[in-house]
Amino acid sequence: MSSRRSLRRVLADPATPRARLAGAGLLGLASAAATIGLLAGSGYVVGRAALRPGLGALVGILATVEVLAFLRGPLRYAERLVGHDAALRALTRWRVWLYDCLTPRVPAALAGWRSGDLLARAIDDVDALQDLYLRTLLPVSVAAGAAAIATVAVGLVTPWASLTLGLPLAVALTVPALLTWRRSGDDEIAAVGGEIAARVVDLLTGAPELLAFGADAAALAGIEAAAARADALERRHARLATGAGVVIQLCLAVAVTATLALGVAAVHDHRIGQVMVAVLPLAALAAFETVPGVPIAVARALAVRGAADRLFALEDVAVPVHDPEAPAARSPGVPEVAFCGASIRYGPGLPRALDGVTLQLPAGGRVAVTGSSGAGKTSLVHALLRFWPLEEGTLTLAGTDVERLSGRSVRTAFALADQHARLFAGTVRTNLLLVRPDATEEDLLEVLRSARLDRWVDSLPAGLDTPVGEDGIAVSGGERRRLAVARALLAPGDVVVLDEPTSGLDAALADEVIDGVLAAAGRRSVLVITHRPGEAARCDATVALEGGRVVSSSSAPRTTP
Repeated sequence: MSSRRSLRRVLADPATPRARLAGAGLLGLASAAATIGLLAGSGYVVGRAALRPGLGALVGILATVEVLAFLRGPLRYAERLVGHDAALRALTRWRVWLYDCLTPRVPAALAGWRSGDLLARAIDDVDALQDLYLRTLLPVSVAAGAAAIATVAVGLVTPWASLTLGLPLAVALTVPALLTWRRSGDDEIAAVGGEIAARVVDLLTGAPELLAFGADAAALAGIEAAAARADALERRHARLATGAGVVIQLCLAVAVTATLALGVAAVHDHRIGQVMVAVLPLAALAAFETVPGVPIAVARALAVRGAADRLFALEDVAVPVHDPEAPAARSPGVPEVAFCGASIRYGPGLPRALDGVTLQLPAGGRVAVTGSSGAGKTSLVHALLRFWPLEEGTLTLAGTDVERLSGRSVRTAFALADQHARLFAGTVRTNLLLVRPDATEEDLLEVLRSARLDRWVDSLPAGLDTPVGEDGIAVSGGERRRLAVARALLAPGDVVVLDEPTSGLDAALADEVIDGVLAAAGRRSVLVITHRPGEAARCDATVALEGGRVVSSSSAPRTTP
């Protein structure tokens, strides 16, 4: 998508609050008109007072000046208030759009993207869109309107004054804006900003490893190099901004001087009154008050263009898994899950992560999947949750092919404890309530007992309200995994999927956790992905994967502790 099309798309969005933006523009124009009237009226008061006409002759204009001085501040405040309200409403729509755009592409389509870059797009680039409304449309509209008002006003005093003021205003409004618009590098600044954000996130996330292996200096050097590129671009833009400011100041000097000279000549020719000698140049001076904001507005438009390009580039990423136009309804109750000849490939030319897998999980059954690292165990989970599409074969839920179901419908059937055990910056309680907000205190304690975390929670200083830190940094790896298991048990899904739930735990505790999970699952089905033989023996059936293929399958009565 071209940059101009990106800006047009942002402005043409049906959810854009045009009425509020128009109201903010009118308020800003009224504030600018009040400024022009205030300075021109002040000049009139000074000119009339010099002639000593008596206080009665000045009462009216003095009252007008006082009213304009009083209105100027509230009008400007109202413009900011209405304008920000409109911009924030528009940002709400664009944030929803972004998540709607990301949802069908995560994790398959965005697996190769850096989290810091995505974070910069989700925060910085979306926030930058408000500048198109607040710092581009409104300042340009107000400046153009104020210039027109001032030109017409001085033209009513003497027609030639509209020319001496209008031409410098036109030059000041267009030439600096064109110089700013033609500058290059704004898209590069946005890209460099995303790179810096990605590097910083990588540095913070991997700080322990970088420090341990002495690679922190190289990581910092990369960030400094990117920051140096951004600084160079900013300095070049600062020079252009200085040049634009010089042009505006020259135009201001020409307009005020020419208008003053014209006023003096008109007084000598008895075409206007003497007091207008002060009114005309002050009106010209006031007309330029909003002009410096125009090149700044154009610069912000260029920055918004770069941000919009980066956001809309996400739409160019192909959606790997498409929902059907008319999704079928999933059968109620615990579904039977069946793979038949299922194959997955993560990219063109890459080997198949799953290659013709056939596997069945009966309703209410317990099945263990074993295999070495890279055997395809986690790929099985990706297929189950429709994170990745099947290249060949089928996956059915209760006899219905998942390609006939919506992704949301499929995922609500499962309760997942992923092997990465993601926790969010919050408390133990909030991490559990994430999957079931209406869960009671007893529900939380019950799943914690099943995951053998009840005594640990009792030892915490604030119990369930103890913070776990960003990504569970304040808890151990084993506790983080068991919290994920407890969360899966609390989730309403009818099929509990546990991906290496006891990794990092000692054998005795691992057996206790599995026993607690299988007991707590009740009527639900359980799929356990594990490398521990003892855990597999507690299930109804065991399927062994190797190289993405099923190499063995066995069924046996469950062993009990």
